[in-house]
Amino acid sequence: MRYLLPLCSLLLPLSTFATTQNSSDKQWFNTAEYNHVEQNSVDSMVLSTSYYFAPQQNTGVWDDFGYLDTDSKISASYTDSDFDNYFSLSGEAFYNNWFVNAEVQNLGEEDNHAIGFGYLYNDALKVSITQYVREDNSDPLWLQAQYNHQINESDYLGVTVSAQDNLDNWSVSTRYFRKLDDGAFFTLDASHADGEHSSSVTAFMASYYFNTNFAVGAGLNDSDLQLEAKYFLSDKYFYRAYYSDSDQGDLISASFNAYF
Repeated sequence: MRYLLPLCSLLLPLSTFATTQNSSDKQWFNTAEYNHVEQNSVDSMVLSTSYYFAPQQNTGVWDDFGYLDTDSKISASYTDSDFDNYFSLSGEAFYNNWFVNAEVQNLGEEDNHAIGFGYLYNDALKVSITQYVREDNSDPLWLQAQYNHQINESDYLGVTVSAQDNLDNWSVSTRYFRKLDDGAFFTLDASHADGEHSSSVTAFMASYYFNTNFAVGAGLNDSDLQLEAKYFLSDKYFYRAYYSDSDQGDLISASFNAYF
């Protein structure tokens, strides 16, 4: 928690320079997020950053850059909560249409990591196999397929299916993105997950962008209400607020995002 205010104090003044940049292409994505769970009064802070080795073009709104990741990238994050703090590191590297990916969720516990490879077909279908290595020797193997259907120049429908090799755990998610009249946009995100040792969960979130500066969203996470709002200072800086009414305790989240 002690790093959040210094970080924001450094990033916030940069918003005054946003109008001096004209390019909408971005390569470096940064987020500072604060979370509070009311039931046990648990606080956490997450600082995350991702760098792409090729420019990313937005789809018309300033926080959407298409459904599939098709360029090499490296990501890092730091999580500081009332219970633990740790660094995470991940990356994905492309060579022609083939790619490899790797992840260490906690750099202090390198026994827990993942490595995989996959293939990208026609910039529309992305399939991968990832081997997870766990300290408890469970070592699950996951298969994933992602498909992006480009409806027209602006609209798309994306689907992701993930499953463990024994099919005991699996999930499916989808995102629909549509450009409306008068500079407005609509998105719908839906997902369903089922696990061997957990109950199935279905969630959805519908969001409406009034313009490129303001958006609101509402949905359900299983049977729990979730709400969000986004305010964009420019194509580089925006705030996001999120609320979820959960049986495990209401979750309140706020983040500041900086894209360059």
